[in-house]
Amino acid sequence: MATLSQGRPATEEDNPRPPSPAYPRASEAAAEVLVKRGVRAATVRLPQVHNTLKQGLVSYAIAMAREKNVSAYVGEGLNRWAAVHVLDAARLYRLALEKLEPGARYHAVAEEGVAMRDIAECIGRGLNVPVVSLSVDATAKHFGWFDRFISYDLTGSSVQTQQRLGWRPTGPGLIADLDRAEYLTAVQTA
Repeated sequence: MATLSQGRPATEEDNPRPPSPAYPRASEAAAEVLVKRGVRAATVRLPQVHNTLKQGLVSYAIAMAREKNVSAYVGEGLNRWAAVHVLDAARLYRLALEKLEPGARYHAVAEEGVAMRDIAECIGRGLNVPVVSLSVDATAKHFGWFDRFISYDLTGSSVQTQQRLGWRPTGPGLIADLDRAEYLTAVQTA
């Protein structure tokens, strides 16, 4: 779902970024080729998939906060990331297989966008570390390779997916799972 749209939540109608060395994801292109060959294929686009053990890219923010002893966000922390609980994502995959529309794009989005400041504050509470705002210039030094993600606005909508498949996400939200996350165990980033 990353950077499919600018200034608005990504929708199922947004075309994917073409695969490249910087963005090697080719699943949608592969699905399109299969559909042209008569194969019933579709794509499920995932945001930050979470539970109390793992939280997608947020897991890296937790690991960084633990390593640096501070939980950080960029600027005002108003950029947002879409999210879905792992069980809601699993139900969507089941529905997509049962009601498959060849060539369809489905969005597994329960929360259109959770503000990075809220995420950082939750991580700070969980790890009992300070929460700070970083300037854009300071993000590369603090976050390293992760700086290219931490300031993105990665929002998405699943309105069309919900209408087409009758999918209704019911799991806990990202902040609720972060509040209950098992911070005392090693954060899973892989």
